[in-house]
Order: sequence, then structure tokens, then C-alpha cells
Amino acid sequence: MENNSHLCSVKIVRNIRLSILLLLLLPAFPAVAGEPFFCMQPGRTLYYERYDADNGKLRRTTTLHIVSVRPSGNGREVDYTFQLGRPGGSPMFGGPAPMTVTVDADGGARMDLGASLKAVLAGLFPNAEMRSEGTPALLPPGMKPGDRLPDARCTVEVKGAKYRIEVTERRVLREERISTPVGSFDCLVVREHKVERGPGRNRTTDSESWYVAGLGYVRHDTYGKNLRLETTEVLKKY
Repeated sequence: MENNSHLCSVKIVRNIRLSILLLLLLPAFPAVAGEPFFCMQPGRTLYYERYDADNGKLRRTTTLHIVSVRPSGNGREVDYTFQLGRPGGSPMFGGPAPMTVTVDADGGARMDLGASLKAVLAGLFPNAEMRSEGTPALLPPGMKPGDRLPDARCTVEVKGAKYRIEVTERRVLREERISTPVGSFDCLVVREHKVERGPGRNRTTDSESWYVAGLGYVRHDTYGKNLRLETTEVLKKY
């Protein structure tokens, strides 16, 4: 009996030590209730290709590289780089632009459109002073068909010029399972109306995006006048 009691005590002590070790090895991040609709894996690179709907020609590429995930208040901030590329492979707007997505404690992903636009414009106007204001674009956790999402907008001023983006009529259309070059995914489809105004960029479009929890969007369709499909962007590597 004494030997059995001794062995039991030894096992309990070992289990306690193992539990403490595992806790020490875990990242010191605040807990997130829901899985955000954005990739939170440092080192992961998501590569997309956008094609013209009419002729299937490659229009551009998009590369998102997740740099780091760090605590921020009760949530986290995901630092990543965003790069647009021409069909031939050369970068647009001066190369990768540093951006950040904030993930709330409940798992909601917020993108500051003004900060993102500033990061892209910095490639065109290096060292120029910029000002921005607006409301972020939110992708809440637990979205379901029929949900209306908050509007998002921003204004960025640089060298006396103003660039504006307004994203309205945001709603969750449906659940859908789709196949992509990197696999099949269960998605939520979100529709948005987008207006862009500024020097060299005056455009109004509608779009549908297929979002996957823990990954982000895997497909993005853009529609022009009369809801005519113009381009389709799809995840090719990750």
C-alpha cells in the first residue's frame, strides 16, 4: 500500500510539473473568444491571383505575409505586409506595405482603412506627411446569413490631395462551400458597396468575398455597372 501511495504521489507531482511547463510555454496572449476571419499565423504567406472575367487574363497578384501577432489591450494586433504585383511579377506601389489588423477580445477583426491606404500611398509619396480619419471595417465573429455589418470609411490627405474610401451596404449573404486551388472551404459570403475617390482613382464597385474563419478571404469577386462581373481573385498558395 505504501509503495502504491508513493507511486501515486510521484505521478501527481510529475503531472503538476508538466502542467506548469506547458503553461510557461504558451504565448502570453489574451484569450480570443471567437476565431477571427483573418490569418493569425506568423510566418504564413497568402498569395492571390486576380483574373478578368471576360478573357481570363491575369490582372494582378496580391501577397499577404503575416509578420507577427502581439497582445494589445484585451485583444491582439496582427502585423502583416500587403503587396500588389503586376502580371509580369514586378511590385506595384513601391513594394510591400506594412499594415495591421486589430482582433478584439471576442474575435472581431478590425481593419483601419485609413492606415492601410496611407501605407500604400507611402510607396508613391515617400516621406510625405499624411493625415487620415475614418471608421474601421469590422468582420465580427459568429457572422450568419442576414447580418448587416457596420459601414466603413476613411479620408487620407497627402500633398494637398484627398483620397476617400466608403464601404457601405455590407451584409452577409449566405453560407457556401467552394473549391479553390488550395482546397475546399466552408465560407461566409459578404457583399459590399465601395466608392473610391481621389486623383487617378474614381471608381464605384460592388463585391462579394468568401471568408473562412482563421484564414481570411479565399475568393473575391468584383462587379461594375449593372452588377456585371469584372474580376475574380482567388487564393492560390498559403
